[in-house]
Amino acid sequence: MNKPSENTLKLLFEYEVGGGKAYYEKKLSRFTWPGGSSGPTIGIGIDTAYYNALEIAKIFEFLPDDQIELIQGASGHTGQRGREYTVKLREAGIVVTWDHAVKIFNELTWTKFSKAAEKTFPGLEDLHEDAYGAIVSLVFNRGTLLSGDSRREMREIKALIPDKNYIKIAAQFRSMKRIWEGKGLDGLLKRRDAEADLIESCA
Repeated sequence: MNKPSENTLKLLFEYEVGGGKAYYEKKLSRFTWPGGSSGPTIGIGIDTAYYNALEIAKIFEFLPDDQIELIQGASGHTGQRGREYTVKLREAGIVVTWDHAVKIFNELTWTKFSKAAEKTFPGLEDLHEDAYGAIVSLVFNRGTLLSGDSRREMREIKALIPDKNYIKIAAQFRSMKRIWEGKGLDGLLKRRDAEADLIESCA
């Protein structure tokens, strides 16, 4: 498992927390719903819909027990259900400070997703640190599922990694944008381009 490169952190902070502390404290220290198939989200991209109760208890161990229990109820709540549950969490006044958000990212989140990315994409750890980070960013955002038409580019990326074909890997990131075009999810389109740019810089 590699540590996140400086460029990786810059990318993740840009697309997960608006660039860093100032935006985070203004907009993201309370639960938000990013849209699409997301669930209630807080911290540096912690989508609580995709964590189980035990994971949530560990992530938010610094919060009061009643707040942890309420957050655990978000598990599995995606899409419209996630949007509705986000309102409930905001009404509860739950806040995760920037310092706690960074601590969670460093100690738990990066480890979880880099390990998942390495398992999904064999040979990933041998890539340039920026390409490695861009692919972890993709897994952070989309998970590790490789089946179905919407995941065909991810399957292609898996096949390209052993040869370290950075240009073709980046092309798959850009091809992936087909999934979100015209759906009001321009942030995802920009993120895929930013990840592709980072990968191309390694060629």
